[in-house]
Amino acid sequence: MTYDHELKIGSETKRLSLAQREDGTKYYSVIEETPQYRNPLRFIQENWIGGHGQVDFRIPDKYFEGQSIDTTVDGKVILGPEIIEVKENDASNIEAPVAFAWYPAVSNLYCATGTKVYVFDATNVNLVAMNASPANISDLKIHNLVMYAARSNVGAYQWSSNGTDFQATDLVANTFNKFMTSPNAAGTATVLWGSTNPNQLRSTTDGQSVANGGSAWTSPAYIGDTADNINNLFLVNDKLMVGKSDGLWHYDSDGGTHQLMSDLRISRSTDNFKYITDWQAGVYFSLLRSMGEITSYNSYEPMGPLYGIDDIGKVGDIVGVTADKDNLFIAVDEGTNTIIYKGRERRTPDGLRWEFCPFVFLGTKACATISIVQHSSTDRRLWFGYGVNAAFVRLSDNPTADTNYRFCANGWARMSYDLGTNLYWDKLYQSIITQTINCVANQDVIVSARKDTETTANAITNAIISNGMTMTNLISPINCNRVQFQLNLRTATNTKTPEVSYFEARGTERPETIRIHEAVYLLGDEPTRRTETIRTFLRGGRTSKTLIKFADLRYGDKTAGTSSGDYVWTVMEPGYPQEIELTHTKSKQPEMGVKVRLREVNYTIS
Repeated sequence: MTYDHELKIGSETKRLSLAQREDGTKYYSVIEETPQYRNPLRFIQENWIGGHGQVDFRIPDKYFEGQSIDTTVDGKVILGPEIIEVKENDASNIEAPVAFAWYPAVSNLYCATGTKVYVFDATNVNLVAMNASPANISDLKIHNLVMYAARSNVGAYQWSSNGTDFQATDLVANTFNKFMTSPNAAGTATVLWGSTNPNQLRSTTDGQSVANGGSAWTSPAYIGDTADNINNLFLVNDKLMVGKSDGLWHYDSDGGTHQLMSDLRISRSTDNFKYITDWQAGVYFSLLRSMGEITSYNSYEPMGPLYGIDDIGKVGDIVGVTADKDNLFIAVDEGTNTIIYKGRERRTPDGLRWEFCPFVFLGTKACATISIVQHSSTDRRLWFGYGVNAAFVRLSDNPTADTNYRFCANGWARMSYDLGTNLYWDKLYQSIITQTINCVANQDVIVSARKDTETTANAITNAIISNGMTMTNLISPINCNRVQFQLNLRTATNTKTPEVSYFEARGTERPETIRIHEAVYLLGDEPTRRTETIRTFLRGGRTSKTLIKFADLRYGDKTAGTSSGDYVWTVMEPGYPQEIELTHTKSKQPEMGVKVRLREVNYTIS
């Protein structure tokens, strides 16, 4: 008896004979099938408003990460704002800023460092030190047109009513770490609250000296125990809140204290409530290495520019929080670099979501405070500590149409990984299509790419200086399994930015083909190929939980072989085996056969 194939299903091995047609050919063929794949291969992104933090491309308006860009304008990527550094008026450094305050009495900005208070000279774009500035400054607040400088509990706080001179108070209680101004419980007057570490809270209607109408501070209320310091004072729905390293307390109008967020007892951090801002209907505060949101008395949610995003390899510490009417601005020290993120919570068809973009890149410059300042009805600025100096960027509701806005020299947006149809399949990109505005010489866009095997992005196009829809061939084709494309924007003129509103990468995808062995084996009454025996054997391949060895004996294959090519691993296709009747000419009786489809799989036992 001549056999054609050998199969091993589980522990059982059998040799089988192929059925034969009238012309002598065997009922056996090898079929190469190609699965569905993207043809042509196209990666398209035409909106980036969803913000950073997406590794693999799933949500069409989100991207991986960026630097010095603004993606909060619907349907485009533009450069972020230009940083304008501000030094002392003699061009010397001012030390690290710890607080900014707008003083309505003189309509000007004040900046406090650890040892001095400065006033901003807008004409010469520098800072001028005030007379007899207090030392060890920890906070700077305005109450009833008087400026107060807290001094880290180490000395009497100082005040100024003219924006020029500071003097120390002579009130009995005079050492404070933080100040806050707010209405009293009855709403009949505005009071100045002060906290003294570790846990004392007082108030006064006027904190100047006795001769200037100063009013004695109240007896202290004790907030929590002495193991943790008070980090900040703030209001939630007109309720006075005291944030400490180990929790949050509400101090009510009757002098009672109520602890909230008691879980922070086991999540203590000196960063808890260190930075606070109001925005729309909520209060936002630093919490451990991220942030929290309070929208009602006892409703808390985690949030932040690095919270709830994919694993893009970023963690950091909050070093500043502020807000304007439309956006939150959050400074994050990510280790080597500090980035100020611009973001908001926006309603989409899928519900509410946070959207943050890497707006201002401070690099290695340290930052410990940021603040939005409205210098005039048309001049809104974001101020921040910038190493041993201060700095600001201009803000605008419509940057590309605002003649006073200034753009940084360069920035980039790195998009999410394109996986194609299958991550493992090879992909070859050869051209890109862009839709741009404001591109000219030295004000252009360069496309870069980073494969999953690379840690940096490399330029793949020359500078794009034409506008409208443009196709650009790559400097050299990209061969990869997956890739991130990156838009590098740059300008030599700070009043203009290139704009990208459409990006498409074009290529081809090479899928793995599927190899299937289709055969019809004879069944009969001979002992070696009894119908019941063979049929039962092959049916076992349908339910087998192990791979099936397939060997073509006509080519010298064998399932017992140990060399490459002795056999292939297969699985039985669904719906097989099938019993069929093989018809012949009138002179021969029909034969019984069984049809199988065996799909090859890549597998090797080492």
